[in-house]
Amino acid sequence: MAAKSQIDKLQAMILAQETDNKARFYAEIAGHLKDAGVTDARELSYSSDIKTEYTSEFSLDKIAAVVTKSLTAIAAAQNPAAQKPAMSPEAIQAYTDVVNTVAEAAKSSSTSSASLSFSMNRLSPGLFAFLYASSINIKDVDTFGSEAVTATAIYYRFMESIDDLKSEASFGAAVIDAKSFINMKTIQAGLTDDLANGKIDIDEWMKKDAQFTEAVNRTRARLGADSFKVGVYLFAPRQAGKESLANQQVVRASILKLSAMGAAYRHVVETSKTRLASSYY
Repeated sequence: MAAKSQIDKLQAMILAQETDNKARFYAEIAGHLKDAGVTDARELSYSSDIKTEYTSEFSLDKIAAVVTKSLTAIAAAQNPAAQKPAMSPEAIQAYTDVVNTVAEAAKSSSTSSASLSFSMNRLSPGLFAFLYASSINIKDVDTFGSEAVTATAIYYRFMESIDDLKSEASFGAAVIDAKSFINMKTIQAGLTDDLANGKIDIDEWMKKDAQFTEAVNRTRARLGADSFKVGVYLFAPRQAGKESLANQQVVRASILKLSAMGAAYRHVVETSKTRLASSYY
């Protein structure tokens, strides 16, 4: 009963933030559409979902299932004459990775990672997807032990632009993947920062880092060299170069701290050094 009471309290807290979160989400959307020069966007669908879990848990497929199901339904209802790459298995997997990255970013205490809790993706000509996530947590040793329980609210909105559909017929898989490729690595840098600062433990780092490494490898496999360059040029964040440098600085600082924390962290230190040496970040 104590656990249920705490979880109910947590969910009530995040529900109370819904009005403010939605307003913030819509303001971000308006700003990004303006920057993209899209002036005729109309809403196809808006919804939200809450996932409550132990902070160390991270179910890659389950957390994104409801969002990608909605995406598939929206894509199927598009103009029959339009291309529908948003429905391909590769695109669905790519978008699943995007959803999970946004959700994990919202749970992160790392500044660089938390900044990724909003996402705009052009899924196909005329179809745009927006995501926003917000998290709160409760830590009650008597009820949950050493773990914290987190409630993450995911807001998602799909919008259509007829002008974009008419003016742009082409689409590459890198539309989704190129930006996600960078963001997932920022999450990994943030996890290493959190570990070095005692905000997560080594087991949580190992689990989540492995899951994001798999996601990065899937993305790399989908991206050919040419399509990746095009995707980064067109769709990666404008400050991608600065973000990469910031990630490297975060990881270097983390290595210094972790190196002094004992043998238990040796794997993290060596992995981080290898990644820096190979320009992973």
